[in-house]
Amino acid sequence: MAAEEVSQTVDHYKTEIERLTKELTETTHEKIQAAEYGLVVLEEKLTLKQQYDELEAEYDSLKQELEQLKENNEMVELQRIRMKDEIREYKFREARLLQDY
Repeated sequence: MAAEEVSQTVDHYKTEIERLTKELTETTHEKIQAAEYGLVVLEEKLTLKQQYDELEAEYDSLKQELEQLKENNEMVELQRIRMKDEIREYKFREARLLQDY
């Protein structure tokens, strides 16, 4: 009877060792998958950060270009108004000169 109990205990321990080994293997596999997934997420994050930085730099450049264009437009508009006034003055003088002759 004692030999049978020892045999059952040994079988129980073997079964428990197999179960724990299988569980450890599965857990290890899950941790490896989680780590691989984490690396993929990290790589994607770095890629997105780089794209964000590039877009932000492009935005700043375009914003600066827009400000420059606005300033240029203001200067051109002032020149246009001045030219319009000068043309009006020349037409007035021309009309007066034509009346004088």
